[in-house]
Amino acid sequence: MRQKHRLHIGLLVLLVSGLILSLTHPATVQAANSSSFDSVLIVYDSLGRGTKDEGNIEALKRLLAAFRVEVTVESIDSYTAGSLSNYSKLIEVHNRSDFTEEDSNYLTDLRSYQGDVLYIGGIPRDKLVQSLGLRAQAVEKVADFSIGPFVEKSIRLGTVYDTEQPGVERYGALKLKDASYPYGIRNGSYAYVPFIEKDTLSEIALSYVLKDWLRQKQESHYYLVFKEIYPFSDLRLLERMSDELYEAGIPFIVSVHPVFSNTDYPAMKRYINTLKYVQSRNGTVLVESPFVATIRDDGRDLNRQMEHFIDVLAEEGIVPLGMGTEMFWTYDDYFASEGMAFFDSVVLFPDTRSIHKAERNHSEAFSSSLYSVDRAYLQRYLSDDRPIDPLPMDTAFTYNFVQNEAELDNLLDSLRNSWITFEDYKKGVHKVKTGSNELGSERGSLVLNGVSLGIQASHVETSSDYEYKQHEQKSFETWFTVQNKFFIVVIFITLILFSGFLIIGYRMYKRKFYK
Repeated sequence: MRQKHRLHIGLLVLLVSGLILSLTHPATVQAANSSSFDSVLIVYDSLGRGTKDEGNIEALKRLLAAFRVEVTVESIDSYTAGSLSNYSKLIEVHNRSDFTEEDSNYLTDLRSYQGDVLYIGGIPRDKLVQSLGLRAQAVEKVADFSIGPFVEKSIRLGTVYDTEQPGVERYGALKLKDASYPYGIRNGSYAYVPFIEKDTLSEIALSYVLKDWLRQKQESHYYLVFKEIYPFSDLRLLERMSDELYEAGIPFIVSVHPVFSNTDYPAMKRYINTLKYVQSRNGTVLVESPFVATIRDDGRDLNRQMEHFIDVLAEEGIVPLGMGTEMFWTYDDYFASEGMAFFDSVVLFPDTRSIHKAERNHSEAFSSSLYSVDRAYLQRYLSDDRPIDPLPMDTAFTYNFVQNEAELDNLLDSLRNSWITFEDYKKGVHKVKTGSNELGSERGSLVLNGVSLGIQASHVETSSDYEYKQHEQKSFETWFTVQNKFFIVVIFITLILFSGFLIIGYRMYKRKFYK
């Protein structure tokens, strides 16, 4: 009864404490105030499954996230009357060439819409044609597609558009043998591109159009990110990589998987010591989203677990500056509010397998959001390794952490000889906040609870002699020990006597046999 009484009191204290924390620390949600971001509505006629257009909506969403805007995605069929008036910018994506549009709530709202419009598709609307002075040309030929330093050879074109209207901005070139047409056309609040296809040059080309159409002026940079790092990764390799990159003057980011339990085990201590060393070698730490399968559904469990891991890092002087996660987390109520709430900066990786808890059609926006790409993706559109200017958005060249020495050697060689100049993530302003700690960066320095940190660290060995399960104090432990020893002695004497009787019986039987 007394134990139950104590349990009830303990639960009551925890409940009250949780209520107080929720009231006194509502600012754990770090995704910046919604009013500080532009809102964009994407309306599409088809997802283009089974065609070359499949995945282009996802590519567009990732591009927009890198420009720090809130995005809502709706099909024309599911559009709710009156919704358009809530958005300052509209992107129409038409993937179906055979789509026959009938009067609908969307068309009714579109006629009176006064916001900015970007149209993606083969047949732009009359209002856009007039505003941009578009002239159609059916070519049905193969062309070379170029923008900035990038070139994609031999893409097939259908209808293309050009314009002679003064003051119009052109983006890229679709080059035929006898003519050249722009890929993108923009005039003020109106813009047009004929297509976007995932993982092709059009995805990058669209970013040049988006930056101007969204009226964003900030400078952009390249960053180097390593992900898929766990406590059971080869931490010796991670330390060696940190040393090599530090000596080469290459700043880098590690996106590390969180640990939610057993944080006092030696494996966790070694993990922490390695991350401290990485931080001392001009590396930046991000918290990577946990596997969805490991997340329980009870209450605010994910929120508590993420907060615990951040606080464990902070206690050791490690300052995570953001989160690395697949994009679908930003389109999920549960993940955005419970898992991402502590951060105002993210690196969004391409979705590999979307497993939602509470899917929604609008995204969470962040003050800093890096566009993650594979270096080989851009490399195939470059003719040489000459240095190039950053893309229109902050871009993270993302690598899975290596598995062995040979992979590390090849990676380090390619980075030392790279045409990319990487920026130090700490030079940006990033904030992470829990109920106990405020972490961040200012002008290249790490800050923990208002104090600028020195980042020096050395190799620290963690003893393997560890008692993984704490022994509880046992009643009558001494008595049971004596009793066990007594029974062992008795059993041993019994075995000796039994052996003696066995020998005597054998001899008696042998004598009887001879007689």
